[in-house]
Parts: sequence; C-alpha cells; structure tokens
Amino acid sequence: MSFSDYLDDFIKQRDQKGTAAPSSNRAAFRQQQAVADATSQSIAREALAKSQEDAFTRSSIETKEDHYRVNGRCVTQDEAQAIAQLRVQPKPVNTDRIAYIKQLRKELHLKKRS
Repeated sequence: MSFSDYLDDFIKQRDQKGTAAPSSNRAAFRQQQAVADATSQSIAREALAKSQEDAFTRSSIETKEDHYRVNGRCVTQDEAQAIAQLRVQPKPVNTDRIAYIKQLRKELHLKKRS
C-alpha cells in the first residue's frame, strides 16, 4: 500500500466518523470564548487604545496653542499660570543672618587644617 492510498483511506475514515480534526475544534472554541466574553486583558487593551487616542487629540490641540518659556521649558498658558500660583514668595533678607554666615566663613578660612 502506497502512502497516497493510506492517506485516502485515513481521510475516508475521518469523514465517515463525522468529526473534524480536534485542533480545529479547539481553535473554534477559543474564538467563541474570546468573542462572547471580554477578558480583563482585552478590556485593558481597549482602555490603553482609548487613552492613546485621547493623548493624541490632546497633543494635537496643545501644539496649536501659544507657548511660553518658563525656566527654559515651553509650557502652555494654563501650565504657566499654575506654575505662577505654585511659586513660593522669597523671604525678606535677614541682615543678621547674612553677617553671621560671613563671620562663620571667615573663621573657617582662618583655621588651618592640621
């Protein structure tokens, strides 16, 4: 018996049983599950895609807005206002403290390291 005869015989027997290959059944079953019930991974993938789309639209809008330089950074007007509000006002100069620091420097400079 040749290989082609054996193959024809095998195909006939498989067709008579009426079942398809088990691997194709598994693949079809997996596809049905994936379509029927959304898994947490597919939900996460969709959320990631949506966030990327939102970021793209936000970036395209922001590139068309006016930008300002703040400390070497280009920022939009809203960001510049937020930075200005968060900026801490400097304390007034305390002359006694400055004199004390100068005195300490002078004393440290006069001391020789042994």
